[in-house]
Amino acid sequence: MSKKIISMILAVVMTFSMFAVCASAEDAEADPTDFIPAASNGEVIPTIIMPGIGQSESTYVNEDGKEITGGLILIDDTDLVSKLISKLAMPLLSSIFMRKPVMNLGGAVCEAVSELFSIQASDKEGNGIKDLELAYYPYPLSQYNEDNKGWFYTMLPMEPVIEEINNVYGVNGEDYTYLYTFQLISDPMLSAAGLFDYIELVKAQTGATKVNLVAISLGGTILSAYCDLVMERGGDFSDINNIINIVACLNGTDLFADFYARHWNLEDEFLMDEYITLICEANGMQPYMATLIKIALKYIIPKEVLYAILTGAMDGILDTMIVNCPQFWAMVPSDRYEELADRYLTGDEYAVLRAKTDRFQEARLDLVPNLKYAHENYGIDVFSVAAYGMQYTTGEYNFFGISGSSATSNSDAIVDIDSASLGATYAVAGEKLEGGVRLSPDGELDIATCAFPDTTWFFRNQHHEVGRNDVILKLLAKIITGQIADVNSDPAFPQFNYGRVTRNLTRSGRLMDQAEEVIANAEGKYTQEQIDTVKPVYEKAVALLADTICDENSAAEAEAMIKELNDALACTGLTSVDEGPSFMDKTLNSVFAVAEKMLLK
Repeated sequence: MSKKIISMILAVVMTFSMFAVCASAEDAEADPTDFIPAASNGEVIPTIIMPGIGQSESTYVNEDGKEITGGLILIDDTDLVSKLISKLAMPLLSSIFMRKPVMNLGGAVCEAVSELFSIQASDKEGNGIKDLELAYYPYPLSQYNEDNKGWFYTMLPMEPVIEEINNVYGVNGEDYTYLYTFQLISDPMLSAAGLFDYIELVKAQTGATKVNLVAISLGGTILSAYCDLVMERGGDFSDINNIINIVACLNGTDLFADFYARHWNLEDEFLMDEYITLICEANGMQPYMATLIKIALKYIIPKEVLYAILTGAMDGILDTMIVNCPQFWAMVPSDRYEELADRYLTGDEYAVLRAKTDRFQEARLDLVPNLKYAHENYGIDVFSVAAYGMQYTTGEYNFFGISGSSATSNSDAIVDIDSASLGATYAVAGEKLEGGVRLSPDGELDIATCAFPDTTWFFRNQHHEVGRNDVILKLLAKIITGQIADVNSDPAFPQFNYGRVTRNLTRSGRLMDQAEEVIANAEGKYTQEQIDTVKPVYEKAVALLADTICDENSAAEAEAMIKELNDALACTGLTSVDEGPSFMDKTLNSVFAVAEKMLLK
């Protein structure tokens, strides 16, 4: 029972946290036959991106004609609150009053959550039940409408890559950048089959004979399936120039396997104290809010009631969205797949689905041999950028820290390092291996076991959201344009580096752009005093960004630089100084900290 409990805490928090991931994009109307690139002589190799989870949007039209669009979670919020109240209010209030689950509380929660996720439900053969329309882009980034282009760059901050293509080849890099979207509620083998036609379309539009494939996060599952289908169709990789993996899910993640297995850290000290604090901090809440939640869970809501809620919600998510979807099964590591598939996918009713999930696992097990075949016979280089040094408790998705594997993991807080690096041997994050052949400087990794150790880069303490790190984007740009062939090509991009977050400096319209606007003062809006305040801080930021070799202090330096430039710009009114918690927040933090101690006694 207690194991089921925690599964729900994860499910509930994950559910509401993921809403922020779902961006809205209006599909552009364009005829791909109308597109003529700036240069179509085949010299510029186009790049096809296979994006991560939540980065392929689908739309569902409900019975009232309302369009519901999202990348990860599609929920019809029509009368949502009233529906939840009608289903849950009486069972929940009665259970709290009676100090135990009554009126089938767990079943009511399961039913409500199942309805919540019903748009993305699959049947027992692994087919989506609802008719979802995928936002599909059979043309390059340059042909996106304004809204879609903004959505693309928000989701995938590829500006440095586009700029590098412009500089190296003298063409519009957007003409040679494509996004291959795929359904989340689908079969990765089916999604990969569509990639063949997409590659032909890109070649026809650009005049190129080959393409680069970039697999980001979940896109790694599509790469695994595609490579196996190529071998199944005769082994002709001649369409591919190079393959680039960016924190790719190439052998699943124990995090997701724990979700299926309901393998959680159930220690009260972690669950009721550390875990709640982690979640609240990640969501920018003041400490007193965490205290209020902990008080409610410890002293107001009986454990049996809490467990019934969590169990019911977890059952609803698994039964509706997860268990019957082949794409979610593709995120289970191969060494844990058999046990979990035998647990869920047994009997004649699951025969079709089990065949689909088994087929993908075959593709995954053959991925390294398939990639080595492509390298040896077609000269395809396989590049990987991987991040490590974290457990699932780290970063803004730290609600995943409830995973039972967190204590034994070494990851980017989402994807394990052995998965993203195609085989690195690792110690638990923060610990050292006792021996090894080709150790990382910190002793946590032995990269000799990687499939392609000479074309794999490692960023320590880098969160899975690598698009926030300008160094990784610059590295990707150099690889795509052929300026970097291996880890020894450019000393500015060492094989072992450290993570940092610079997006608030570098993204379009953010601090660097604002500072440049002030310094240029093209419209005469700013005084010399304002310019003199901003300029020296801007120059410091330029120097920081120019240094692509990071160390263990780089994350803190980047954070401090963001604050310094933000505060400097405050004199112009473009930003405001972050003064930290208000007096009231500080007071409430102190009061509730004392109240919690008193209640504990």
